[in-house]
Amino acid sequence: MYSQVWEKCSASVCCLNFYNEHGVLIDTLSGFKINKSLVTCEQAFYVKGAQKVEIRFVEADANTPKASMRLDYKEFIDDLRIGFTHNQADYAVFNIDFAEFQDIPSLSLCERWNYPIGMPVAIIGFNGVGQNLSIKTGIVSSAFSNKQGVRYLQLDGLTCYGNSGAPVIDPQTMQVIAIVSRRNNPATKSYNDLMGYISTNLEELRKIEGKFKLGELDPIQVLIANQNQIKLLATNIYKHTATGSSQAVMLDHIITYFNEQAIIENHLLKSTEVEFDVTVNKE
Repeated sequence: MYSQVWEKCSASVCCLNFYNEHGVLIDTLSGFKINKSLVTCEQAFYVKGAQKVEIRFVEADANTPKASMRLDYKEFIDDLRIGFTHNQADYAVFNIDFAEFQDIPSLSLCERWNYPIGMPVAIIGFNGVGQNLSIKTGIVSSAFSNKQGVRYLQLDGLTCYGNSGAPVIDPQTMQVIAIVSRRNNPATKSYNDLMGYISTNLEELRKIEGKFKLGELDPIQVLIANQNQIKLLATNIYKHTATGSSQAVMLDHIITYFNEQAIIENHLLKSTEVEFDVTVNKE
């Protein structure tokens, strides 16, 4: 069953790599193609320090590049973004109507409203550290809504850094039922809180750096080095540790967006046909 999911769906899933001004990889997300658009999680709008973004699809071997493009991050956000930032629905949509991606197949979205607890699912996404595409299995273990009324599925299945934005697929229908939103879970919140504490500590320590010395030793520099070591350790743990309970945003808002687009495109097509008929009649 899951081998069929891989065969039919893996080609539609991409990796989004974000690089800083020095060309260093600073963040990784997964995404997938729907029609001529790229769908991923809302984090894509807010990658701090990003200068370039690479969109990369791979072959069935999970590694060999099939189609890729590298863009300025500002162009990606300003020119290719579709819809609003801060949409509170934890999704992002970008236009990828480029020749490079024309042969990439599209996934389809499931329009069901509810999914039974215990339902088996597949997640196809990129392992951020290894940069390889992978398939993971799991079940729907629960469901809930946040304070804004956005509905989520809780999944019992391992996800890791880089999986955010990956499609959750129903193995029976091969349709997307949700989008992985790992960065909203408690572990990620704790990591972000720790990064905030460390940044505050470093800022305060630098204010007094060089003002106290024990012989030739500046104890403040030792404390700064210690904070940076903790920061590096926490980041490595976060990137290399999988979590067994993940959240995936349901497709209510995404379905609405693509349905509206279909209505608009259909209306434009009919308008064009009417204008053409009128012209013919005049002749």
